[in-house]
Amino acid sequence: MFQLFKRRNFSEFVGDTFTFFNLYGKHYFKNYLIINGGLLLILLVLVYFVSQIFFEGFFSNISTGFSDNQLDAIINNNIGLFIGSGAFAMILILLISLLSYTYPVVYLNLSEKNTAFSTGDIVNAIKAKTGKVITFFLASLVIVFPLLAVGLALCFALIFIIIGVPIIMIFIPAFISWYSLSFYDYLSTDNGYFESLGRGWKMMQPKIWHVVGSTIIMYIIIQVAMGIITMIPYVMGVASIFTDLDNPNAVPNPEKFSFFMMMMVLVMVLSILLNFIFQNLLLVNHGIVYYSLREESENNTPKSEIDLIGTDRE
Repeated sequence: MFQLFKRRNFSEFVGDTFTFFNLYGKHYFKNYLIINGGLLLILLVLVYFVSQIFFEGFFSNISTGFSDNQLDAIINNNIGLFIGSGAFAMILILLISLLSYTYPVVYLNLSEKNTAFSTGDIVNAIKAKTGKVITFFLASLVIVFPLLAVGLALCFALIFIIIGVPIIMIFIPAFISWYSLSFYDYLSTDNGYFESLGRGWKMMQPKIWHVVGSTIIMYIIIQVAMGIITMIPYVMGVASIFTDLDNPNAVPNPEKFSFFMMMMVLVMVLSILLNFIFQNLLLVNHGIVYYSLREESENNTPKSEIDLIGTDRE
């Protein structure tokens, strides 16, 4: 049993996030990969082949002592491929990001309303909210993101007088938290765009340090986990280059560069995949924060425990 509507403090914001995934992670990620996995696979294959072409040219330059500018030749000969792949990758990233941001909101919405739902129910709910998702992000492009740019500019300006460093460390997670709570509210209620922005900020104010602190903790956990996983192929690749230190002036072994190139491509592919997978931790954390703050702001009597995933849910 998982209590979705519940008054929580800082430690519970973080702890209940992991409790949620401990109880329902298999169901959550299974449906996430069913819905988003195809687009992710296409993106990873695209990144793999483009990165492989780039690194082949780059390491060819190194192995020849930069006497032949093979990287420039490869880019010039495949300029259409790079531009087309880049544009296609941007479209894929946008679609995957929209789905990734919408999925946890829809999942928790469905969990709030009943105890059993299928992949088809999630897909139908996402389709029903597509218009609102597009509206939210298009409106944010001209309203919220310019404010973010101004805020970041002021923070970077203050860095020169030292005080900007702690301010930017608070400003970014605070902005992310407010934006996520507003998005949850916009998709979970009938509130308008500006009303949800205002409600997100209003809900966050009483426990702003708890919310910001949980966002920072979750972000650190995600980055550490990603760093540990991606460091393995990176260290293997670097070690393959420096295994033979007897003759520093020797011509680099092409096989070592080939293995190193393969490891670098793997690091890039893993980084993209893990970023999308692990960001679910942060997004669900914001969902738990949202329902907790909503419980407090609406001043309701504690709701009964909601069994998010029943025994009949697969």
